[in-house]
Amino acid sequence: MASIESYLQETPEKMLTIIEEADKLFAKVKQAAIERIVITGSGTSYHSGEQMAKQMQHLLQFEVLALYPFEITRETFLKDNDKTLVVGISQGGSSYSTYNAMELAKSCGCMTASMAGSENAYIDEVADYVLTVYCGEETAGAKTKGFYCTKLNLLLLALNIGKAQGQISDETYKKEITAAKEAADHFKTVYDASEKWIDAHKETLTSAEEIRITGPASLYGDILESALKLLETMRCPVTGYEFEEFIHGIYNAINEKSTVFILDDGNEPRTNKMKEVLSAWSDSIFLITNYESEQADLVLPTGDDPEGWHFNFIIPLQLICAKIPTLRGVDPSTPKDPNFHMKLGSKKMNQ
Repeated sequence: MASIESYLQETPEKMLTIIEEADKLFAKVKQAAIERIVITGSGTSYHSGEQMAKQMQHLLQFEVLALYPFEITRETFLKDNDKTLVVGISQGGSSYSTYNAMELAKSCGCMTASMAGSENAYIDEVADYVLTVYCGEETAGAKTKGFYCTKLNLLLLALNIGKAQGQISDETYKKEITAAKEAADHFKTVYDASEKWIDAHKETLTSAEEIRITGPASLYGDILESALKLLETMRCPVTGYEFEEFIHGIYNAINEKSTVFILDDGNEPRTNKMKEVLSAWSDSIFLITNYESEQADLVLPTGDDPEGWHFNFIIPLQLICAKIPTLRGVDPSTPKDPNFHMKLGSKKMNQ
């Protein structure tokens, strides 16, 4: 089984491949009369949709929602649904909950599209449009490159639909593609800076007992995904909250045993003050930015275009998932119970 690190290192090349294949992949779906998009999936798949929905909505100027499969009911589709596209995401392609949500949407008159990490996936069976995420195999239990590649696939879906509908200009299309390519180009630099920082703080990170993550709404999907990955691999309590939500009560749980990661891409002016306040309660408060700050513990060398920053911000936290658990006696690439989904009947096949 390949390691999380090896999959992370593959990511920028896979991103560029996905961009190159986009014209062919979205050739049919971009011709459909689409006026609403609902993205659904669990875990990492949901987080990719949550991170991209607002950017897609801004580009398309119509409603784009991210919902967990359990949130999708017939009441989700009360109006005319023939112009609603439901995008089901499943990294392994075998999620029963995603399949069932897509099937329900189809019975309500919606169009459906699948985004799986491999071809001939189970969820493809109920899809009108098969939009495979060409990230390649990822056998590690904690998925990483699939998250970046799914976010990119969703962006490209919006760009192709918007361009076909005349909502997105050639200039905007090129600008968004350039931002994504720039993020791929900066991936290795951010990776190396993150690796150096993690190595310098490995003793503190290895001893973490509970972890909290917070940051601005612009990184909310990344915050949720960071929490999930750390939970999967560090195997200790981890939660992630948008900055304003963290302020509304969560801070009460911070104590000397807490490790807190504060992310900021420049959208939250109170991060320095947050670090100052929390540092009175714990020695493990880490501020991660992509701009110089006296309070910042790690400054990520991202590109200059904000549209692509979310492709870089989660790298240090995913790299912690790859490097630190082994120091805690945990193999981060192997689930605690490889047969868990088979026992629970949550996937068509155990992947």
